[in-house]
Amino acid sequence: MDKYTIRILAIAALVCLHLVCSATVAQCRIMADMDSKKIELPDGLCVEVAHEDCWNRAGCFHCLVTDVFYPTMDDCKSKCNTSSSLQDMLVAMT
Repeated sequence: MDKYTIRILAIAALVCLHLVCSATVAQCRIMADMDSKKIELPDGLCVEVAHEDCWNRAGCFHCLVTDVFYPTMDDCKSKCNTSSSLQDMLVAMT
């Protein structure tokens, strides 16, 4: 009886391993198709900050990349890096 139990467990382990590997390959294929697409953000990486949360009363539009506040949304959009590529974001974070 133990001989058959070990075989069944081995087959079950191999089936699970196959499912995990297949799911990983499928996920990588889905992510590979996303390389040429960019995310469109209407206001770029600028967000309006509530007046009670704004430490600088002169500007309440926050650039998420540079962590700088601007007085108007137009100033923020023009001075804030609005690129959505991964490399640009990594450069901005360092």
